[in-house]
Amino acid sequence: MSDHNKGIPSAVLAVLIVIGSYVLMRFVAEPPLPSTLTNFFMMFVIAGVIIHITLEDQRIEEFLDFISFRSSLPIIWSTLRVAVLVLLPVFIAYNVYSKEKVTYSPPGELFQPHVTPPQWVVDLKVPEWAAAPDKWDAKLIEEGRIIYEDNCLPCHGKEADGKGPVAHAIRYPAAPTNFKEPGTIAQLPLAYVYWRVRDGGIFDKQFNSAMPGWGEELEDDEMWKVIMYTYHKAGVKPRTWE
Repeated sequence: MSDHNKGIPSAVLAVLIVIGSYVLMRFVAEPPLPSTLTNFFMMFVIAGVIIHITLEDQRIEEFLDFISFRSSLPIIWSTLRVAVLVLLPVFIAYNVYSKEKVTYSPPGELFQPHVTPPQWVVDLKVPEWAAAPDKWDAKLIEEGRIIYEDNCLPCHGKEADGKGPVAHAIRYPAAPTNFKEPGTIAQLPLAYVYWRVRDGGIFDKQFNSAMPGWGEELEDDEMWKVIMYTYHKAGVKPRTWE
Protein backbone atom coordinates (compact mmCIF):
# COMPACT_ATOMS: atom_id res chain seq x y z
CA MET A 1 0.00 0.00 0.00
CA SER A 2 1.20 3.47 -0.69
CA ASP A 3 1.81 5.99 2.02
CA HIS A 4 -0.50 8.96 1.34
CA ASN A 5 1.28 11.10 3.90
CA LYS A 6 4.36 11.36 1.72
CA GLY A 7 4.00 14.11 -0.83
CA ILE A 8 1.07 14.79 -3.14
CA PRO A 9 -0.70 11.63 -4.34
CA SER A 10 -0.27 10.97 -8.05
CA ALA A 11 -4.04 11.06 -8.58
CA VAL A 12 -4.16 14.58 -7.11
CA LEU A 13 -1.26 15.64 -9.34
CA ALA A 14 -3.06 14.22 -12.35
CA VAL A 15 -6.20 16.21 -11.57
CA LEU A 16 -4.19 19.39 -10.98
CA ILE A 17 -2.37 18.94 -14.30
CA VAL A 18 -5.63 18.49 -16.22
CA ILE A 19 -7.33 21.47 -14.54
CA GLY A 20 -4.22 23.63 -14.76
CA SER A 21 -3.76 22.88 -18.46
CA TYR A 22 -7.34 23.88 -19.23
CA VAL A 23 -7.15 27.09 -17.20
CA LEU A 24 -3.82 27.96 -18.83
CA MET A 25 -5.14 27.57 -22.36
CA ARG A 26 -8.53 29.20 -21.84
CA PHE A 27 -7.90 31.98 -19.32
CA VAL A 28 -4.15 32.65 -18.98
CA ALA A 29 -2.78 32.42 -22.53
CA GLU A 30 -3.03 35.64 -24.53
CA PRO A 31 -5.00 35.48 -26.68
CA PRO A 32 -6.90 32.53 -25.13
CA LEU A 33 -7.16 29.46 -27.34
CA PRO A 34 -10.52 28.82 -29.01
CA SER A 35 -12.61 26.18 -27.26
CA THR A 36 -12.27 23.74 -30.19
CA LEU A 37 -8.48 23.97 -30.14
CA THR A 38 -8.42 23.76 -26.35
CA ASN A 39 -10.48 20.56 -26.40
CA PHE A 40 -8.12 19.12 -29.01
CA PHE A 41 -5.02 19.80 -26.87
CA MET A 42 -6.82 18.58 -23.74
CA MET A 43 -7.19 15.16 -25.38
CA PHE A 44 -3.37 14.90 -25.46
CA VAL A 45 -3.05 16.16 -21.87
CA ILE A 46 -5.57 13.61 -20.59
CA ALA A 47 -3.96 10.83 -22.66
CA GLY A 48 -0.56 11.71 -21.21
CA VAL A 49 -1.94 11.69 -17.66
CA ILE A 50 -3.58 8.30 -18.19
CA ILE A 51 -0.36 6.85 -19.57
CA HIS A 52 1.60 8.25 -16.61
CA ILE A 53 -0.86 6.80 -14.05
CA THR A 54 -0.97 3.34 -15.62
CA LEU A 55 2.83 2.94 -15.75
CA GLU A 56 2.97 1.92 -12.07
CA ASP A 57 0.62 -0.13 -9.89
CA GLN A 58 1.05 2.36 -7.05
CA ARG A 59 -0.22 5.21 -9.20
CA ILE A 60 -3.18 3.11 -10.34
CA GLU A 61 -3.97 2.29 -6.72
CA GLU A 62 -3.77 5.94 -5.70
CA PHE A 63 -6.01 6.99 -8.56
CA LEU A 64 -8.65 4.37 -7.73
CA ASP A 65 -8.44 5.45 -4.10
CA PHE A 66 -8.95 9.07 -5.17
CA ILE A 67 -12.23 8.33 -6.98
CA SER A 68 -13.43 5.78 -4.40
CA PHE A 69 -16.18 6.57 -1.90
CA ARG A 70 -13.97 4.85 0.69
CA SER A 71 -10.91 6.95 0.03
CA SER A 72 -8.22 6.82 2.69
CA LEU A 73 -6.62 10.11 1.63
CA PRO A 74 -5.74 12.68 4.33
CA ILE A 75 -8.40 15.33 4.95
CA ILE A 76 -6.82 17.99 2.72
CA TRP A 77 -6.69 15.68 -0.31
CA SER A 78 -10.04 14.14 0.54
CA THR A 79 -11.62 17.61 0.50
CA LEU A 80 -10.06 18.30 -2.89
CA ARG A 81 -11.32 14.95 -4.13
CA VAL A 82 -14.90 15.75 -3.10
CA ALA A 83 -14.68 19.18 -4.72
CA VAL A 84 -13.38 17.73 -7.99
CA LEU A 85 -15.96 14.92 -8.09
CA VAL A 86 -18.75 17.46 -7.54
CA LEU A 87 -17.50 20.20 -9.85
CA LEU A 88 -16.37 17.97 -12.72
CA PRO A 89 -19.88 16.88 -13.83
CA VAL A 90 -21.10 20.47 -13.36
CA PHE A 91 -18.29 21.71 -15.60
CA ILE A 92 -19.03 19.06 -18.24
CA ALA A 93 -22.75 19.89 -18.13
CA TYR A 94 -21.99 23.61 -18.56
CA ASN A 95 -19.80 22.92 -21.60
CA VAL A 96 -22.47 20.75 -23.18
CA TYR A 97 -25.10 23.42 -22.49
CA SER A 98 -22.89 26.17 -23.95
CA LYS A 99 -22.50 24.25 -27.19
CA GLU A 100 -26.13 23.18 -27.51
CA LYS A 101 -27.99 26.31 -26.39
CA VAL A 102 -29.90 28.23 -29.04
CA THR A 103 -28.08 31.28 -30.37
CA TYR A 104 -29.08 34.00 -32.78
CA SER A 105 -27.53 33.68 -36.19
CA PRO A 106 -26.55 36.78 -38.16
CA PRO A 107 -28.83 37.61 -41.08
CA GLY A 108 -27.97 35.96 -44.36
CA GLU A 109 -28.17 39.24 -46.24
CA LEU A 110 -26.25 42.43 -45.61
CA PHE A 111 -28.28 44.54 -43.20
CA GLN A 112 -28.59 48.17 -44.23
CA PRO A 113 -29.78 50.37 -41.34
CA HIS A 114 -30.28 53.45 -43.55
CA VAL A 115 -31.96 52.43 -46.78
CA THR A 116 -32.99 54.78 -49.58
CA PRO A 117 -36.25 56.51 -48.62
CA PRO A 118 -39.23 56.89 -50.96
CA GLN A 119 -39.60 60.21 -52.75
CA TRP A 120 -42.45 61.40 -50.53
CA VAL A 121 -40.04 61.34 -47.57
CA VAL A 122 -37.53 63.53 -49.42
CA ASP A 123 -40.33 65.95 -50.35
CA LEU A 124 -41.92 65.93 -46.88
CA LYS A 125 -42.26 69.35 -45.28
CA VAL A 126 -41.29 69.24 -41.62
CA PRO A 127 -43.58 71.33 -39.38
CA GLU A 128 -42.10 74.75 -38.82
CA TRP A 129 -41.98 74.30 -35.04
CA ALA A 130 -39.92 71.09 -35.46
CA ALA A 131 -37.75 72.03 -38.42
CA ALA A 132 -35.06 74.09 -36.63
CA PRO A 133 -33.31 72.18 -33.79
CA ASP A 134 -31.77 75.38 -32.40
CA LYS A 135 -35.28 76.80 -31.87
CA TRP A 136 -36.99 73.74 -30.39
CA ASP A 137 -39.34 74.66 -27.55
CA ALA A 138 -38.42 73.11 -24.18
CA LYS A 139 -42.12 72.47 -23.47
CA LEU A 140 -42.48 70.43 -26.66
CA ILE A 141 -39.32 68.47 -25.84
CA GLU A 142 -40.75 67.67 -22.40
CA GLU A 143 -43.97 66.45 -24.00
CA GLY A 144 -41.82 64.31 -26.29
CA ARG A 145 -40.08 62.84 -23.25
CA ILE A 146 -43.39 61.60 -21.85
CA ILE A 147 -44.30 60.01 -25.18
CA TYR A 148 -40.83 58.47 -25.49
CA GLU A 149 -40.89 56.96 -22.00
CA ASP A 150 -44.38 55.55 -22.55
CA ASN A 151 -43.60 53.92 -25.90
CA CYS A 152 -39.91 53.86 -26.81
CA LEU A 153 -38.08 53.36 -23.51
CA PRO A 154 -38.61 49.55 -23.23
CA CYS A 155 -36.38 48.99 -26.28
CA HIS A 156 -34.26 52.12 -26.69
CA GLY A 157 -33.66 52.73 -22.98
CA LYS A 158 -34.11 55.66 -20.64
CA GLU A 159 -30.81 57.13 -21.84
CA ALA A 160 -31.59 56.56 -25.55
CA ASP A 161 -28.66 54.15 -25.65
CA GLY A 162 -30.48 51.03 -26.90
CA LYS A 163 -30.37 49.37 -23.47
CA GLY A 164 -34.01 49.24 -22.51
CA PRO A 165 -35.41 46.50 -20.23
CA VAL A 166 -36.47 44.31 -23.17
CA ALA A 167 -33.55 45.13 -25.48
CA HIS A 168 -31.70 41.91 -24.56
CA ALA A 169 -34.50 39.90 -26.18
CA ILE A 170 -34.16 41.67 -29.54
CA ARG A 171 -31.15 40.60 -31.60
CA TYR A 172 -32.39 39.86 -35.10
CA PRO A 173 -32.03 41.50 -37.51
CA ALA A 174 -30.54 44.17 -35.27
CA ALA A 175 -30.60 45.21 -31.63
CA PRO A 176 -32.49 48.40 -30.66
CA THR A 177 -30.68 51.47 -31.90
CA ASN A 178 -28.32 53.39 -29.64
CA PHE A 179 -29.23 56.93 -30.65
CA LYS A 180 -26.06 58.29 -29.08
CA GLU A 181 -23.87 56.54 -31.61
CA PRO A 182 -22.73 58.92 -34.37
CA GLY A 183 -23.83 56.52 -37.12
CA THR A 184 -27.52 56.54 -36.19
CA ILE A 185 -29.94 59.49 -36.08
CA ALA A 186 -27.09 62.02 -36.22
CA GLN A 187 -26.65 60.91 -39.85
CA LEU A 188 -30.33 61.26 -40.75
CA PRO A 189 -32.62 64.14 -41.71
CA LEU A 190 -35.74 64.73 -39.63
CA ALA A 191 -38.07 63.55 -42.40
CA TYR A 192 -36.23 60.24 -42.64
CA VAL A 193 -36.57 59.62 -38.91
CA TYR A 194 -40.26 60.53 -39.08
CA TRP A 195 -40.68 57.92 -41.84
CA ARG A 196 -39.06 55.22 -39.72
CA VAL A 197 -41.09 56.14 -36.62
CA ARG A 198 -44.33 56.21 -38.62
CA ASP A 199 -43.85 53.03 -40.65
CA GLY A 200 -41.45 51.00 -38.52
CA GLY A 201 -39.78 48.00 -40.12
CA ILE A 202 -41.53 44.77 -39.15
CA PHE A 203 -43.34 44.48 -42.49
CA ASP A 204 -40.71 46.28 -44.53
CA LYS A 205 -38.39 43.73 -46.15
CA GLN A 206 -36.06 46.46 -47.29
CA PHE A 207 -35.63 48.03 -43.87
CA ASN A 208 -35.79 44.63 -42.12
CA SER A 209 -36.19 45.86 -38.56
CA ALA A 210 -38.04 44.64 -35.48
CA MET A 211 -39.34 48.16 -34.79
CA PRO A 212 -43.13 48.56 -35.07
CA GLY A 213 -44.71 51.44 -36.92
CA TRP A 214 -46.28 54.08 -34.68
CA GLY A 215 -48.39 55.80 -37.33
CA GLU A 216 -51.59 54.24 -36.03
CA GLU A 217 -50.75 54.73 -32.37
CA LEU A 218 -49.48 58.31 -32.31
CA GLU A 219 -50.64 61.53 -33.88
CA ASP A 220 -48.28 63.34 -36.25
CA ASP A 221 -47.54 66.01 -33.65
CA GLU A 222 -46.72 63.33 -31.09
CA MET A 223 -44.26 61.64 -33.45
CA TRP A 224 -42.49 64.93 -34.17
CA LYS A 225 -42.27 65.68 -30.44
CA VAL A 226 -40.78 62.28 -29.63
CA ILE A 227 -38.27 62.75 -32.47
CA MET A 228 -37.29 66.11 -31.03
CA TYR A 229 -36.85 64.60 -27.57
CA THR A 230 -34.80 61.69 -28.94
CA TYR A 231 -32.33 64.05 -30.62
CA HIS A 232 -32.22 66.18 -27.48
CA LYS A 233 -31.61 63.17 -25.20
CA ALA A 234 -28.97 61.70 -27.50
CA GLY A 235 -27.16 65.04 -27.67
CA VAL A 236 -27.00 65.07 -31.48
CA LYS A 237 -28.54 67.09 -34.27
CA PRO A 238 -30.21 65.90 -37.50
CA ARG A 239 -28.63 66.25 -40.89
CA THR A 240 -30.17 68.03 -43.85
CA TRP A 241 -30.83 66.48 -47.26
CA GLU A 242 -27.83 66.75 -49.54
